[in-house]
Amino acid sequence: MTRTALVLASAMILGAIAIPCAQEPAPDRSLERMRSVLEKAPLVLTLPDTEATFKVHIQALHPLHDIFDVVPWATDPVGWQPPGIGFDMLSVFRYIAKSASDAKRDHDERHAHDEVQRAIDDYCATQPNANRILLCASSPIAR
Repeated sequence: MTRTALVLASAMILGAIAIPCAQEPAPDRSLERMRSVLEKAPLVLTLPDTEATFKVHIQALHPLHDIFDVVPWATDPVGWQPPGIGFDMLSVFRYIAKSASDAKRDHDERHAHDEVQRAIDDYCATQPNANRILLCASSPIAR
């Protein structure tokens, strides 16, 4: 073998040996530094208690307080009332309605009274001794 062939063969052997060594990663210093930081206790932020450095003052202004004891918008609302024109139409309507109701009631009472009186008269007319029955004795037909 020649010298060049020998040099070439030795370079190939050295290259084959060097390649596996070059593929192994070198230890990473930044990874070790991160692990050491993560293993430490976490930092705690504590803030000092601070006092307020401001004040708030609210002053209510009542523009008409010296004029009115109670401001107009704070009073209770007054219910609707019809305007005064001399007489109240509602009271006239109530008077008419009451008069009609009273007239109907009087008519119904007279009608019921007459019906009861007819029933008594019919009863007394069928009785042989009607003058001895107190109810029939007070009836106008028995007299």
